[in-house]
Amino acid sequence: MNRRVFLASIGLGAAALACGCKPKAPYDLVPVSGTITYQGKPLDDRFYIEIQNEDGSRPSIGRPDASGKFEAIHTASQKGVKPGKNTIVVYWKNNPEVDPIPEEFQPMFKKYGFTGSEKLTIDISKKETNLEIKFE
Repeated sequence: MNRRVFLASIGLGAAALACGCKPKAPYDLVPVSGTITYQGKPLDDRFYIEIQNEDGSRPSIGRPDASGKFEAIHTASQKGVKPGKNTIVVYWKNNPEVDPIPEEFQPMFKKYGFTGSEKLTIDISKKETNLEIKFE
């Protein structure tokens, strides 16, 4: 009898996964994509940005490709950014102890990194497909 219950529960779990159920964010997201540059040059895939809404909700992440183009990802199954005022923080993708941040990018991290002295903010209210995030 216990074996039947066990097999039935596995079958129900597999059916739930097969239906394609996705968790929903408790708010609407706005699709955002564009380019990320530092002093006019595109950031590459060694970097990523965090897009944090002013309300402190879960941030979205943007990972540029070799040409600086990115698409904002909120969760593994959801793309976009929470609308409103958002702060952009830049991160080095690799472990800086193993792969140090190049000297030319140190000023950017001091300014716009996690412990940076300045904040880059953007207001997002609608779909953005050509957003330019410029670190100076």
